Amino acid sequence: MEAYESIKKLFQLYVGKRFSKEGKALFGKWLRAEQDQEIKEHLLRQHWETVTGEISADTWEDWNRLRSQLGTSFHRKKQIQLMWLKYAAVVTLFLVSVGGTYWITEQHTLRQSVEMAELFVPYGETREIQLPDSSRVWVNAGSTMLYPKDFRKMDSRTIYLTGEASFQVYKNKKKPFIVKTSGVDVQALGTVFTVKSYAGEDYTTTTLEEGSVKVSLKDGTTQSYVLKPSEQLVYSHRDHSVQRNRVDLSLYKMTREGYLIFEDVPFWQLVSTLEKKYGVTFQYNVTRYGNDLYHVKFAPDETIEDVMEILHQLMGIQYAIKENNIIVK
Repeated sequence: MEAYESIKKLFQLYVGKRFSKEGKALFGKWLRAEQDQEIKEHLLRQHWETVTGEISADTWEDWNRLRSQLGTSFHRKKQIQLMWLKYAAVVTLFLVSVGGTYWITEQHTLRQSVEMAELFVPYGETREIQLPDSSRVWVNAGSTMLYPKDFRKMDSRTIYLTGEASFQVYKNKKKPFIVKTSGVDVQALGTVFTVKSYAGEDYTTTTLEEGSVKVSLKDGTTQSYVLKPSEQLVYSHRDHSVQRNRVDLSLYKMTREGYLIFEDVPFWQLVSTLEKKYGVTFQYNVTRYGNDLYHVKFAPDETIEDVMEILHQLMGIQYAIKENNIIVK
């Protein structure tokens, strides 16, 4: 189940988004890898049901060139000819939708032997990993990250993220370090920063601790912002607005150590964070708690039972815990 959800998130991250030529090639490498092929084929078939493009002579021509380029046919099971033709079309339309003609024309990049690594962190967990260039990443709960297993043949160190992760980047001026999300691209040169961009949330947040980063918007404009330490940029997916804030780094660094720190946040945001941290589901009256703001801190070793009791003592919240469900009365 975790593998399916992870791959599904990656598909959602790519479909309909704008990516660099290198990123399209990397996604193609990952897509044609044998690992989890049945799940990938299932999601490709699902994507077929949503595409609006029609099959034409150009589709078949693109497919034949694409199949030769990728070195794979994507069909291991013998099926009737009609179903196979439809499946060939969905592969072609899907790759064209995320990669354009680059799949067909830029052969040299696809020939590079680049393997993709995929990391999915389920709710209730966090992970710390070291990237191939010795950069370190702290990946938060409910996050998915895709990156090359070897940066040596790449022009840049490009990471694809949906969720939240903190990066401590190893300096290499010849190969910029770039974190790509659905809303912004964040480029760093030897720095420490955090990117938060969960699927389904309205904001992408970039917070800088050390060095500098350039945040480029992906809303059809060429806007970019250079952040200084202690600065935070919040990008709205709804109205494409940008807000720059100052943050207290002494508190912010504590979050990497496992602390949960909330400063004047609405109840839904507090609940969303707790759900990811502890792998639970909240049930509550949105109208009743819609206007309340919360200011509270929880230690790394505190359980969800401890957290709820603190909220009860400090704010009078009445609740009941039934397995992984928390009912707020």
